[in-house]
Amino acid sequence: MRRTRVPVGSNVPVVLGRCDMIRWQRGPWLVAYALLLTLSVIRGPVFSSDHEAAVARLGEDIRYLSSDELEGRGVGTAGLEKAADYIRGRFKSLGIDTTAGADVAMTPFPITVGSEVAKQKTYLKLKGPRGEECSLSLGEEYQPLTASGAEPKTADVVFAGYGISAPNLNYDDYQGADVAGKVVVVIRREPQQGNEQSVFDGTRDSIHASFNAKVQAASKAGAAAILLVNDPFTTSKEQKDELSRAGAIGRGPGRVPFAHLKQAVVDNMLRQTPIKAGDKELTSIAAVAASIDETLTPLTQPLPGWTAQFAFAFETITDEVSNVAAVIEGEGPLADETIVIGAHYDHVGYGSSGSLRPGARVVHNGADDNASGTAAVMELARRYSTRDAKPARRLLFIGFTAEERGLLGSNHYLNNPLFPLENTVAMLNFDMIGHVDVGGLQLNGVSSAKEFPAIVEKLSEGLDFTVIPAAMAGGSDHAGFYRRNIPFLFFFTGITETYHTPDDDFETIDVEGVAKTIDFAERVLDEIIAMPARPEFTKMQGESRRRRASTFLGIRPDFSTPDGGGVRCAEVTPESPAAKADIRVGDVITKIGDFDVTNMMGLMSTLGKFKGGDQVKIVVRRGAEVLTLDVTLATPGGAP
Repeated sequence: MRRTRVPVGSNVPVVLGRCDMIRWQRGPWLVAYALLLTLSVIRGPVFSSDHEAAVARLGEDIRYLSSDELEGRGVGTAGLEKAADYIRGRFKSLGIDTTAGADVAMTPFPITVGSEVAKQKTYLKLKGPRGEECSLSLGEEYQPLTASGAEPKTADVVFAGYGISAPNLNYDDYQGADVAGKVVVVIRREPQQGNEQSVFDGTRDSIHASFNAKVQAASKAGAAAILLVNDPFTTSKEQKDELSRAGAIGRGPGRVPFAHLKQAVVDNMLRQTPIKAGDKELTSIAAVAASIDETLTPLTQPLPGWTAQFAFAFETITDEVSNVAAVIEGEGPLADETIVIGAHYDHVGYGSSGSLRPGARVVHNGADDNASGTAAVMELARRYSTRDAKPARRLLFIGFTAEERGLLGSNHYLNNPLFPLENTVAMLNFDMIGHVDVGGLQLNGVSSAKEFPAIVEKLSEGLDFTVIPAAMAGGSDHAGFYRRNIPFLFFFTGITETYHTPDDDFETIDVEGVAKTIDFAERVLDEIIAMPARPEFTKMQGESRRRRASTFLGIRPDFSTPDGGGVRCAEVTPESPAAKADIRVGDVITKIGDFDVTNMMGLMSTLGKFKGGDQVKIVVRRGAEVLTLDVTLATPGGAP
């Protein structure tokens, strides 16, 4: 693993997030997120010549790949390299050719994995009303979370409560306040956290508690920078006042400079310049928070005499990652045609990027996503390598890297193919196949080849689990193959509560179901291998449907949180509500109706509040513009 650091702004591949097409269900968002399906549900018995042994092998592979030792297989971790070595070792132990991957198709390639503070260019000085100047200690008293631009800045300081603008909840720290061009000191999270009756979603954090929401509110008010201080409710409960990690909320042009301060620093400021609440003078963050909690009345006011001088600079950290591949050559007149069998082996590491529990910086083991799919590729490689006869077509088994960062591994392969793409006749992708017992097997891409529906229908007969053929492309590693007119099948068992959380552990996996899925996939692959002519590619028409979903917008979103928060549209479905309202690819959705949208979870929960036919206003960022668009949401069938 070779890691490098370059100044922010250098030409390094941009890391985007994973994306899938979504229809939304009122109620639990996890159900809403599942891919939407169009064809019939088919049932029937299982087959496998070596089922018990396969279950044992798969259990061993999934258990290891999802162990804490592998650090969630995150980009930039040693665990990702261990996973690659494990897959490579499995292939080699089977006697499969891995040397073909020595050329550009499998060589490491650089991606951005994070950023760190450029210490020599970063400082924060506070000057008080008595004229004294205090240079704060980086990492001890403050931590920058975003960059401040090239030039140092000096500005007056305003205390802005919790830094929340929620007029729909009758609470707005910025209402009537002049913070333009000034540094705002804000408290982390939100008022009344221990109050079940709080307008801020009771005892749960609402969207207003997030960093991105505070950045949006401060930016809209024209603030020059944000100095965040931990809320007393959390620090008193956990007995610690920790600073967030550097770069925790991203960077980029237009970002409001943002730093995290220790409570002791702000308390010292308030002792010299108390916050006035009626006839009271509040000289600590704890006292201010208690007053706001009691009255739910903002206490935004200048801190006379205080100025902040600062410069926050970051360096980009890059790392090299690589795909892992093995080849079983074909034999006969079709030997030069290639079938790709792939799965991504990376996950989200410690959850700093892509986690649905972004505050939980712990190992996200990714047993379902995607140790299960990776194990499937290795198992299929074993089965075909032990057959007496060579296949009629070449089989290329690939473990893709950096899927969670925007399909980077599969896109790297497609730009540097090991074998000509014009002779690549099909791609089978396995991503999250660990929960057949929950909702059966969703088989996407069935209509991407003229012959696939008949094959799937025939082989689904007699199974003891559900196979749900689907028409949509989705957003896993097969997507790039489909865009190059290569038929695909995407094996997927749906989203569960553990998705992108620290709870996606081996103990939750239906290993028996994984084995059944592979048995089925093997028979499907046999049929494709044996076809006298290559599968005939077809463009998939329309959209997949799932009757349990009740709200449809029609976007394919990024899973990464863009600079400034919100959800970026990676694709807009033609003739969808989004398309009709002129929502475009690249637009960032920041608000739906009265509800702010700061991330994927916010989008999911917000759309779940509506139903087909509802007319809503959706706010999007489009470059430097902020637009409000009128949208009529639809039902899954497409009608309002």
